[in-house]
Amino acid sequence: MTNMNDSAMTGEARLKARRNRLWAFSGMGFLIAIIVGLATGFAGDLYEDGSLPAWSIYAIWALVVAAFTWFTISYFRRVDELDLMDNMWATLIAFYFYVVAMPSWYMFDIIGLAGTPQDKVIYLATLAVMFIAYGARKLGLR
Repeated sequence: MTNMNDSAMTGEARLKARRNRLWAFSGMGFLIAIIVGLATGFAGDLYEDGSLPAWSIYAIWALVVAAFTWFTISYFRRVDELDLMDNMWATLIAFYFYVVAMPSWYMFDIIGLAGTPQDKVIYLATLAVMFIAYGARKLGLR
């Protein structure tokens, strides 16, 4: 007979707790990224003013890349296989967009139908495509 006082979590409760921990981890990573972005912008200003030596910019960059790598590895240890699949599809679609958009814009520039390719525009458009593809996957639009 099943013990009605058993405090073990059900499968749904464990999944919800795991999902909440992932959202908390991702949210904390987002907040840290904002703070790091502001700090690196401030460090860049100090470097331009001559208050900060060039080697410190390289050191800050190395720390940021190491922290990003750690966060990425930790994220993939926490995420489930379905969300991982949605991430992979979104990044693949964004990669395809980039592979078509950049050379196309470059070609149109060469023949005089468009201006010089803008790296920030391509970068932001690629991110937008990735987020839209991820959202579509989450909404079940496959």
